[in-house]
Amino acid sequence: MKFERSDPVDPEKKHRQWFLVLFAILAIGTTGIRLFTGSSWIDSLFYTVITLSTVGYGAPPGLPPGGKIFVILLVLIGIGTAGLAIGEITRYFVVERMLSVMGKRRDNRVKDLRNHWILAGLGRVGMEVARHLENDGIPFLALEVADRKVASAREKGWIVQQGDIRQEAVLEDAGISRARGLILTLSDDSDNVYATLTAKALNPDLRVIARANDPQSTKLLLRAGAERAMNLADAEAAAIARASVNPAVADFLEMVNISRDLGLDFSAATVHPESPVAGKTLAEAPLRFEYNAMVIAIKKERGSIIYNPPGNETLEGGDELILFAEMDKMEELRSLLCRPGGC
Repeated sequence: MKFERSDPVDPEKKHRQWFLVLFAILAIGTTGIRLFTGSSWIDSLFYTVITLSTVGYGAPPGLPPGGKIFVILLVLIGIGTAGLAIGEITRYFVVERMLSVMGKRRDNRVKDLRNHWILAGLGRVGMEVARHLENDGIPFLALEVADRKVASAREKGWIVQQGDIRQEAVLEDAGISRARGLILTLSDDSDNVYATLTAKALNPDLRVIARANDPQSTKLLLRAGAERAMNLADAEAAAIARASVNPAVADFLEMVNISRDLGLDFSAATVHPESPVAGKTLAEAPLRFEYNAMVIAIKKERGSIIYNPPGNETLEGGDELILFAEMDKMEELRSLLCRPGGC
C-alpha cells in the first residue's frame, strides 16, 4: 500500500500562528490581572511577563482569591505554551533562515512549477546551462549536492533543491511528473546513465538531454532513454576546427549564441493542423513578409528534415519549424503557428 506524503507546513504561516498564540497569552494574562487588581496596562503586562518567565518578583499587590486562581491557571497553561511559542519563533528566525541561506530548506515555489526543466548539476557546464535557461525565460529547477553551489545559485534567485539526482524521492520532490524535461550535466557518466533510467521510470514522456564524456557513454545514454547525449569534448574540438578552417561559419554560429543580445531569437514551433498556415506553401504563408522570419529547417512529422526549404514546400500539421526572427515577433509567430496555449 502506498501512502501519499502530505505537503509540509509553510514555515511563514507556522511562525505567524505562533506569534498569534504568544500574543493571545500575553493579552489574556494582561487583561486578567488588570481586571482583578485594577493595575495599569503597563503594570499588568509587566506582571504577566514576569509570571510567564518565572522570574519570581512576587504576586501583584491586592490580588483577590479569584485573581490567584487566574494566576495559577496562567502559570499552568501559559508557561508551557508561551515557552513553546517562543521556541518555535526563535527556530524560524535562526534555524530556518540558516537553512535557507545554506540551500537546505525546501523552496515553496517548487509546487507551482509546471512544464519545467530539471537541471542536474551546477558545475561549470550546469551554471552556463542555467544562465541560458534564465535568459530565455524558461522555468527550471536545479538539483545540486554541494552546499556552496546551492547557496550561490539561490543568491541568483534560482529555484534550487539540494539532493542526489539518482534518488527517486529527490526527483519526485522536484516535480518530475510535471516536468517537461531533464538536463544532466554531471561529470560522472555513470551517474548520468543511472539518473536517466530513474527519471524515465518515473516519467516515460520526459525529454532527457545528457552530457557525455566519451563516445561509449553517448551510446549508453541513448540506450537508457536520453533523446540527446552530447559529448562536450567533441563539440569544443569541432568548434575550434571550424573557427580555424571556416571562420565565417564560426562567426555565424557565434552570432546564434549571442542572438538574444542583438534582439534576435532562434526557436522552434510546431504547426497545428488548425493553424492558418497549415496547407499553405512557405511562399504563401505570411512568415517572411509579415514577420520577417527565416525558416532555417522543417522537421516533418514522419521524421525527415528539410534544410533551407524552398518556397513551394507545403506546411502540414505536425511540422516543426526552426525559426530565426526578431524577439518581439517570436510570440506572434507562435500564436500563428500553434494551437491556443503554445507549442
